[in-house]
Amino acid sequence: MKLALVIGHNTRARGAVRVADGVTEYDWNTNLAEMIKAHDPANIRIFKRQAGLGYSREIDRVYAEVDAWGADCSVELHFNASANSSARGCLMLSSGSKGSLALAEAMQRECLRVLENPDRGVVVRNRHDRGGRSLWQGKAPAILTEPYFGSNRQECMRADASIDQLAEAHYRAVKAWMNAA
Repeated sequence: MKLALVIGHNTRARGAVRVADGVTEYDWNTNLAEMIKAHDPANIRIFKRQAGLGYSREIDRVYAEVDAWGADCSVELHFNASANSSARGCLMLSSGSKGSLALAEAMQRECLRVLENPDRGVVVRNRHDRGGRSLWQGKAPAILTEPYFGSNRQECMRADASIDQLAEAHYRAVKAWMNAA
């Protein structure tokens, strides 16, 4: 299994900011990625989007690196945010391909089991939808994760308290997907 973990956002555009502690998506998910990688360092690699290229070139470049490495799948790590601080839930984004859907469904099950957030399901995105370029650019099946809302203090606290289990859940989901493929 070769799992590519892509950190959502970049060093300049760090993504949403958690209400609980001011930590950005980029920083929180960099930590989560390191924890996931610890489960199988030889077969899991972390990829970071390069700032300053413009969105499309940034995505194209990182997924070209994922392809060159020969990843079996890619998981781009994010968390959700809303102007509504009571927004809750876990969702996964998929390209809709058979591999991407199966991986997103496995990841959704595992993240829900750990975080017990409301189930917002697996959402299919086309190339031109928000987040779609990441799902369609690489050769390997790809998903984007949104396991909790960083704009919801309770969900942030639950994610922090369960981060070890969440990292393991990501690893288990990919292994289950690989074994079923």
